[in-house]
Amino acid sequence: MKRLVYILLPLLLLLSCAEDETVDVTVMPAETTEGLNTFGCLIDGWVYVGGRYAQWVGIIPSESISFYYNETADMEVSVCVKPGKVISFTIQQPGEGKSCIITNVLWDDRELPDGTAVITRFDTDARIISGRFESDIVNEGRFDVRYSIR
Repeated sequence: MKRLVYILLPLLLLLSCAEDETVDVTVMPAETTEGLNTFGCLIDGWVYVGGRYAQWVGIIPSESISFYYNETADMEVSVCVKPGKVISFTIQQPGEGKSCIITNVLWDDRELPDGTAVITRFDTDARIISGRFESDIVNEGRFDVRYSIR
């Protein structure tokens, strides 16, 4: 058993370092409406982009960019922008062409004031949501993702 631990531990450590190096974290993604699974924003003037780093649930990696449409018609957002740094918020009742309130804004475990999101595409057939958002220290936020239903 001890031998198995010595074999598996280095493998798990190697897996935990995995990242998608095709995502350039120094450049904001273009504003698109095609479900390209892009996310970016400025926080205190610094660029933060989703898609490169995976979030971890225990030892299991999950998606870097998660948008979930829930039964109350809100969109729950969680994006890993750096190892150990996540921005999350809730878009209240999104609709195409609508300006929506974003609530429950958390950055690095710090609660931020509510903000706004302008939805440029909300396609319930293709499950695509695209738009722009901002809140307090978060500026020029944009997203273009395929969402899941909870």
